Amino acid sequence: MATRLVTCYVAVCDLCGTSQHDEGYTPHLDSPAEAIEYVTNPGDGNDGWTLTPDGTLVCDQRRDTAHEDAHAAAGKRMGSDAMSVTFA
Repeated sequence: MATRLVTCYVAVCDLCGTSQHDEGYTPHLDSPAEAIEYVTNPGDGNDGWTLTPDGTLVCDQRRDTAHEDAHAAAGKRMGSDAMSVTFA
């Protein structure tokens, strides 16, 4: 039986340890940079994950204070109610 070593990268949330799951599978990419780019810029109208200035990668799948604070610090507001209306 022939084998070969294949190295791939999966984005993992630094706060909760979850991975990105798209349509039932976890994307495996060729470099850490590609994995981070994939989850932070999904291109589907979703804000995606957040990479904080200090290098913490935060998923958009949990709704708790730690996750929401990290997204807010990056200028994102997560959730289906992510709309802001200001009345004079």
